[in-house]
Amino acid sequence: MRITPQRKEILSILNKASQPLSAEMIYDRLPKDSLNLSTVYRSLELFFTEGLLSKSFMNHTAYFYSNHKDHHHYMICVHCQKMYEIDCHIHDMADDLANQHHFKITHHDMTVYGYCQACQEALNM
Repeated sequence: MRITPQRKEILSILNKASQPLSAEMIYDRLPKDSLNLSTVYRSLELFFTEGLLSKSFMNHTAYFYSNHKDHHHYMICVHCQKMYEIDCHIHDMADDLANQHHFKITHHDMTVYGYCQACQEALNM
């Protein structure tokens, strides 16, 4: 994969982000007229395929985040859409499953969906 200046800019935005970003959110942070949205989408999918990014889905939208930090996952409130970063505790289980099935894992993703405490209280849950 060739890292062009445009792709570097997309990765830089994701590396600086404190939470996952959608393609549209990344596009909005790019310098005006530097890339079109379809190029952002293609780059993000390429980065995901190459294992540089992970992604989570909420309301039919993909949110991407960099894999350069410690590996982690997210819990997402389906009501207010707040994202909570959580550590990954499935490495050993994944390694055991991979060994058992002679499978080489390239990456994994786990997103937990539910209701945060504030939304539970607001919705009387």
